Amino acid sequence: MTVAHNLSEKEISWVMQQGLKYKHIRLIGFLPTFYTGRYQLKKDGKNRPTLSTIVHGLVRALPKKLKPADFTPIPCSHPNCGWTTLFARRFGLLFNITQKIDLNEVMNEVAYKTKLDKDEIHAVMGTGKAPFFSKLITKIAKIFIRPQDVFGVAIKPFMDQYNYDMDKVSNCCHHILKTNGDLVSFCEYNTQIRMNDSWKDKQNIFGAHKKTALSIKNKSITEQSKC
Repeated sequence: MTVAHNLSEKEISWVMQQGLKYKHIRLIGFLPTFYTGRYQLKKDGKNRPTLSTIVHGLVRALPKKLKPADFTPIPCSHPNCGWTTLFARRFGLLFNITQKIDLNEVMNEVAYKTKLDKDEIHAVMGTGKAPFFSKLITKIAKIFIRPQDVFGVAIKPFMDQYNYDMDKVSNCCHHILKTNGDLVSFCEYNTQIRMNDSWKDKQNIFGAHKKTALSIKNKSITEQSKC
């Protein structure tokens, strides 16, 4: 869901409730507005949704089930490049499991992954610091939680000319291919490179990802010829 200031911020709660309502929905992604590409509304670099805007909107949607501390940075990039939180839902129950996970301890097991199997989920749960009684409940819950019971929320903002940050670019783990086959940060590409990186007259492609870039170029040329 794209979240725009004074337009769709009020829908955050409804979208969250719909995601929890239907079992086949396993993940909801929220995208704060960024002014790069096909954005047609008025651009306002000061009054815009942020990570915190969406976090507080979600907390209002689930005041007894979620708090700001339940969000954690996406485990592969700059801390402010994206936040996520995880729930377990089964037998009509819903509880947040993010605080049950010590991210520093399990970083190698979860970084760069979008899907964990049952054994991996059970391995990371219960690694967080908690009182004895809470850890006991977690051990019991691990017996019943299946991969399909995990529900995730991801918030992923992208940068533009108003909030460009080189620290984030340096720690980026979301990349895109330039037309010459080189990998660059997604935000860097959209903000600095895209407008001058056309497929037109790109005859010589080189770099570590040359094969992939060539296949993308050929597909693009084929689609353009059909227009």
